Parts: sequence; structure tokens; C-alpha cells
Amino acid sequence: MMNMKINVLMDGDKVCIAWFKKKIKKFTLTTGVEPADGGTVTGAGTYKEGTIVPVEAIPNSDFEFDYWEGTGKWHGLGMVGFWNQVDEFLTTWIENGFIDLRLDIPDYQYAPVVEQSKAHVIKAVAAGARVIWGVSSNSSNNSAYTITAANWSLFRQAILDAAQWAQDNGVYEFQIGNEEESHNDDTTLTDAQLRDNLKSLATGVKAIFTNGNVSYSCRALDVDDWISLGKGDIDILAANIYRGQPTDITWKILITNLVNEFGIDGTYITEFNLNPVSLDDYSTDEIVQAEALTEMIDYIKASGMKRAIYFVWYNSNSRHGVIRADGTYKPLWNSLINSN
Repeated sequence: MMNMKINVLMDGDKVCIAWFKKKIKKFTLTTGVEPADGGTVTGAGTYKEGTIVPVEAIPNSDFEFDYWEGTGKWHGLGMVGFWNQVDEFLTTWIENGFIDLRLDIPDYQYAPVVEQSKAHVIKAVAAGARVIWGVSSNSSNNSAYTITAANWSLFRQAILDAAQWAQDNGVYEFQIGNEEESHNDDTTLTDAQLRDNLKSLATGVKAIFTNGNVSYSCRALDVDDWISLGKGDIDILAANIYRGQPTDITWKILITNLVNEFGIDGTYITEFNLNPVSLDDYSTDEIVQAEALTEMIDYIKASGMKRAIYFVWYNSNSRHGVIRADGTYKPLWNSLINSN
């Protein structure tokens, strides 16, 4: 430490004020556990600014880790990722607290993709992620996958087989489909008939999959129909909800209606983002995007919903992604990791 001296010529009244600044900023990290006998947490202490501090939760024998809570990312935020992104981004997701990972819901008829998806589910589970997974019949990818009355039994069996695999491989939550009202023929199998079939299917799936909840993700436009019908044996009737345009408040109404009907344990958002087409269709200003995403997260939390899964981490043309095609982060990244 060095003292600083100056000479002051006293030829009149003068003022001399010495200003000081901290050479190095230090911050305190406080940790805790809930409940008190659940385990221990490492990492508490005072650190220099910029220090990366490893923090580890160590459960006692009668407990298992559930989630983190504190300054930073809302523990309810998850991330939609695709199976071919797991190798590159899994560590980033986990280290930034995105424990709930909804990995792609692959087309059950496309066996190579299903097998690739399964391999990456296993990697994510091993890394500590709570994986949400299932299979779909996505006619948007292939019109031959359209669900009809004649091939419903094939779809049903594919779901039951996938549920058994999910049970055997540590999947946290099993989905009996994703937006299947977009994938039926609407003639031999109407939306109403499809919903009844899905409710019946959930009963069979729950006899197989006992690791956790059985869920179904509907489109936003189907929310009111599901509210009228009820979810039956489906544990969680989830929805994929996008904001649309800045003046649109439909997304708020849907969130409120879902919570009012199914309760905070019976619903959540399996996909959310600003616009169903692209972020730029909401606004080309990335700061405006970030502010709007913060508003969405705040509203979802205030509704009581316990989880919301952001769509999507990355895609090659960066329509919805957290990161740009060149690997740099958009401002909305701060909306996600500072959402608590």
C-alpha cells in the first residue's frame, strides 16, 4: 500500500480532498439449502469481481436435488433443444441452470431420428437434466404421418413403446404427443375424437411410466377446447404459447385460463417465445425483443406457473434462438439468465 503526498502552498484558504477507490471489487456469495436437513452446498464466501465460483449441491441420503433458486435465472425456466444440439450445448444449458430440457419430440415413424433422439436423451439424463420427452406423428414433416382412424392404433402403440423406453432410461416427464390436432385428418378422426383418444391413451401410459408426470402439449388455439373437455388422466395439460405482436394480449388470457382451470401443478408452457414465425417478426430491434421477453417471463411467474420452456436455443437461421448464427449471444440472453 502506497501513501500519496503532495505539497500545498498555503497562500490563501484552500481545500484538499483525497479521493479513494477500491483496487479490486469483492462480492459475497451466500448459499443455503431447503429444507435444512436436505444436504449441503459448497461455494459460499467473498470473491474478487469476475471470479467464476463452482457451486455444488450435495444431497443427504434421503434426498435428491430438485432445483436452484436465488439471484439469477428463475428456476422454472427450461430450454427446448434439438437432439443434434446436445453434444455441443448440453454443458452450457446445465451450467446456466437450464435443468428442465424439452428435447425434440421426434416423429415416431422416422426410426433413425427416434434412435438418435434417444441417444441424446440418455446423455442429457446422465448430465443431471430433467428431460421432457415423447414421440409425435408430425404430418407437418411428412403428410404420410397424418393420424387417421385406421392408423390410430399404430400411433397408440408407438406412444406406449416410447413410454416404456422413457421409464427405463430416466426420463423425467413423458409427453403423449405435441400439437397432434395439427396432425390428424379431421375427417375419419376429428379433433374432438383425437382428444378423447389421447385422454384414454394417458391412462395406459400412466400404467407404464411411473418416473413422473404424463403430459400433453397443445397449440394455443386448442386451449379453450381442452378446458371445456378436461384433461382426464393426463397429469399436465401444457401448451405452446407465443406472444404474436406487441399489442396482442391473447397470450396473457391463455396463461390465466390454463392456471385457473388446471391449477399451478396441472399446467405449464412447453414452448414460449415472442412470435411463432421469428423474433424479427416481433421486432428487428434486439433490445425490444429482450424487454418483451422479460415481460413474458414476469407475467408467467406472476400467474403461479412453476415452469416455462423457452423455444429455442439455436437454429441455423437464428429465427428464434438465444444465440446468433455466429455464436454470439443476443440481448435476450440476459432476460433469461437474470430472470429471478
